[in-house]
Amino acid sequence: MKFVRPKVIGTLKVKQMRAGNWAVVNDIKNPPNKIIIQCNSIAEGDEIIEQIKQANFKDILHF
Repeated sequence: MKFVRPKVIGTLKVKQMRAGNWAVVNDIKNPPNKIIIQCNSIAEGDEIIEQIKQANFKDILHF
């Protein structure tokens, strides 16, 4: 998955979605800053959160 880091990321959390899969989600409700990235486990979600926090504005990340 290709992800371009937005300027405002908000609070990132790993949540379980309705279908039972895991996703990294932020608390922003409106696009273009809304983030939903699917992951397989909580540990993988924590790694994704760290990568997003270390990236700069408009960096392209691949998951």
